Amino acid sequence: MEQYQLPLVIFTSLSQTAAGMAIFLAWRRWSAESRLQRKGWLIIGVILLISLFAASFHLSYPFHGYYALINIRHAWLSREIVAAGAFAAAIAAAYLTNGQKLATLAAALFGIVLMIVQGLTYAAPAMAAVANGLPMVYYFLTAWVMGAACMPLLDDAPSSPLLRQGIVLFILSLIIVPLIWSSGGVIMQMTARTWGASLFFWGSILCFILAFLLSVRREKSVPATAAVALAAVVLSRLAFFGDTISTVVNIGHPY
Repeated sequence: MEQYQLPLVIFTSLSQTAAGMAIFLAWRRWSAESRLQRKGWLIIGVILLISLFAASFHLSYPFHGYYALINIRHAWLSREIVAAGAFAAAIAAAYLTNGQKLATLAAALFGIVLMIVQGLTYAAPAMAAVANGLPMVYYFLTAWVMGAACMPLLDDAPSSPLLRQGIVLFILSLIIVPLIWSSGGVIMQMTARTWGASLFFWGSILCFILAFLLSVRREKSVPATAAVALAAVVLSRLAFFGDTISTVVNIGHPY
C-alpha cells in the first residue's frame, strides 16, 4: 500500500463504525423489545452512505465502478462491494420496519460479513506484515470501539465499560503487533520501524487514551468521546495503509 489512501481510510473507518453501531443497536433491540429505533438506523445508514461516497474516489472512473462486479468470482474487492450493498439494504430494511427484530439481526449479520470480507480484501499478499488475519482483528476492534462509543447517542444505553475494554484491546494490539513484526523477516522489520516512527501511529494511541479518559465522565462527554475515538481509528488506519511496507520495496519498485 504505502500510500495514505484517504478514500479507503474514510471508507473502512466509517463502514466499520456503521457495522459496530448496527451490532450494538441490534443487541439493544433484542434485549429491550419496546424501544423505537428508526432514528438510529437512519444515522447508521447516513454514515454508511458517506463511507461509500468516499470509496468512489478511490476509483479512476467512479461512474464505471459497476465494472468491479464482473470479477466477483475471483476478487475480494468485488465481493466487498456486494457485501457493502447487502449491508446497506439490511440497514434500509431495519429503518423501514422501525427496528423489527429480524431486520436488525440481518443488519448486524451483514455488517459482520462486510468486515470479514474487508479483512480478506486488504490482507494483500505483497504486504507481508498484514497478509494474515490482522486486518480483520483491527476491523472488528474498530466496530467494537465505535459501536460502544456511539451507542449512547442512538439509544441512551450506557456502554462505557464496553468502550473502555475495546480501547484497551486496541491499544494493546497496536503496541504488541509491531513488537512481533520486529522478530520477523526483512519486510516485517521495516514495517515495525516505519510504524514506530509514524506520527499517525502514536497519534492514534494518544487519541485512544484520551477517549478512554473522556469515557470516565460518561454522559457529559459522549459526543466528544465518540469524536476522539473516531479520530484514533482514522489515524490508525492511515498508519495501516500508508506505513505498512510492501515487498515491492526490495525489488526496486517496478510499478
